[in-house]
Amino acid sequence: MKKLVTKGLVTAGLLLMMTIVAGVSAQAQSLQYRLTANIPFDFTVGEKKLPAGKYSVRRAQETSGDKVLQISGTDGSVIVNRFSIPVVTFKPKNQGSLVFHRYGDDYFLSQIWPAGASTGRALPKSHAERELERNARENTIGAVKAPKVDVITVVVTVR
Repeated sequence: MKKLVTKGLVTAGLLLMMTIVAGVSAQAQSLQYRLTANIPFDFTVGEKKLPAGKYSVRRAQETSGDKVLQISGTDGSVIVNRFSIPVVTFKPKNQGSLVFHRYGDDYFLSQIWPAGASTGRALPKSHAERELERNARENTIGAVKAPKVDVITVVVTVR
């Protein structure tokens, strides 16, 4: 009986430690810290067109988690809040990044990845991006596949 109780306590202790470690690593992979990037081209977030420049991405509210993100100019001039959804990769990268979709000269912020994270955040496609995709599909003659979207990655720093 004593052996069974000891085994149960050890198992519960191990489960508690695993939960704590998982919680800490998930927090480190989140957007708890502000990501900063110098974006060399004009781009769109949601329905708002932003000029090239230095931007930061972070949680809109510290207590709300990563569901709503805030994209702002580092000088505080531009602020866009945008709903995001989680995306997962099996190969985390050492550096954080912002991923853009490019259609000709139009760039759209698509994903945000903290450094070392297996979970990033994706932004829903805007009306303008969906329209560009639809027009490209309609203008493609004899192609079975959807048009190719260029994916542009910009490295971020953590602040």
